[in-house]
Amino acid sequence: MTTLKITKLFKTAAIAALITGFANSASALEITNPLYAPGAAVELFDGPTLSETTYDRPILETSAKIAVARLDGGRLIPTPYGEEVDWKMLDKRMEANIELMKAADYIKYIPEIAYPGQDTDNKIDEVRITAAAEGYSHVLIYGVGPDATWASFGGKALRETGLTVHDGCDSWQKAKAKALLVNAFTGEVLGAATAENVEFNIGELADNVGELVTSLSEV
Repeated sequence: MTTLKITKLFKTAAIAALITGFANSASALEITNPLYAPGAAVELFDGPTLSETTYDRPILETSAKIAVARLDGGRLIPTPYGEEVDWKMLDKRMEANIELMKAADYIKYIPEIAYPGQDTDNKIDEVRITAAAEGYSHVLIYGVGPDATWASFGGKALRETGLTVHDGCDSWQKAKAKALLVNAFTGEVLGAATAENVEFNIGELADNVGELVTSLSEV
């Protein structure tokens, strides 16, 4: 079979032998990931793994149950009243069921940390797991200002959030407000919506989320 091209030198013979053994046995495996298919060049690099995904069916059911979670400083907070109105208006316009995540729901699944224990760092995964446990198929995680920067979201680099982000997703775009639509069970980011006009409310962001949900409900 074609030898895999390794782009970094391995310093020990033991590691090199391990790679050679893997290459010799790879033909006996059914490999579905094109990044590691026989004949593919393998590159070792630092940073998020990106992939381009195409679908032949709707990604999102029109009747999907979506939780809305507002982050501030990377942590879940009660949705501000003005923003709450915008999401409720969006819910009335959409066939999907869009509901605000409650702080009480979140607290149910987060273990109490005894003094002087250290709190967990990845709040985004906690929000996603809470949504799944509460029966939501998807969760819309959004933030404003510092929580909606380039390759980070909620105060963490995207690759450290536990989410799977595909190439071309607007989650990599800097904006004044950003929302990620996430599969609550797998952590896959299905799409992102951004907005710049958030001086008085997040109506523009809600509208763009509506367009995103609609587009994902179509083939």
